[in-house]
Amino acid sequence: MIVDAAARALSRHTRYLDDEFHTLGGLVRRGDVCLDAGAAAGLYSQALSRLVGPDGVVHAVEPLTFSHPFWSRVLGARRRGNVHHHAVALGAEPGRAAMRVPHGPKGPATSRSFLDWKSHGVGSNAGYARHEEVLVDVATVDGLVTAAGLTRLDFVKIDVEGGELHVLHGAAATVDRFRPSMFIEIEARHTERYDYAPADVVAWLTARGYRMYAWHRGWKQTDRVCAHANNYLFRAAP
Repeated sequence: MIVDAAARALSRHTRYLDDEFHTLGGLVRRGDVCLDAGAAAGLYSQALSRLVGPDGVVHAVEPLTFSHPFWSRVLGARRRGNVHHHAVALGAEPGRAAMRVPHGPKGPATSRSFLDWKSHGVGSNAGYARHEEVLVDVATVDGLVTAAGLTRLDFVKIDVEGGELHVLHGAAATVDRFRPSMFIEIEARHTERYDYAPADVVAWLTARGYRMYAWHRGWKQTDRVCAHANNYLFRAAP
């Protein structure tokens, strides 16, 4: 509970966490099945685990198992019984590919890593001194859902440093079948390395009957990515 309270306070009153983090309680219910794509240290996985309770499940997907070792221990998401971990990257098609991990003065900046599949250069990571390539397994959301035998999926969070549209392409059957609510980071500075624009992510989802919301003292419906927000909520229209 101390970790939960600290995370919510940091979200509300500092720049260290997403402004929208504290709204998860209104988006996820007990018993829900969730997918955390780009789980990193497990901040969202930990919060989702608490919200869905013992009857719910969180599938945490993070290809870099060495990501954020200190915060991974503090948050403890990997020790929670209702969190299932998948050490793969998510993309448009299964296989093997390199994660490009930037290195700065303090070592690897794993939170800025991206999947080097149909990408061109390092884009928003140009300020880092060097990048290390880490070969990882790649799965699709559709493949993961089938392998896990899921019969429902209620909430999906995607934060993969620009590869969000590729993850959605690999989730088409799942999205059409389960219509989950989705919380997605969309930033032009990251998507440009993949030669698509934030509007392409929005178009893919709105074509499937989703409505888009941005947080500004509440979730407000919008039709475009705007300057004041990095994260967007998508909900299937009734």
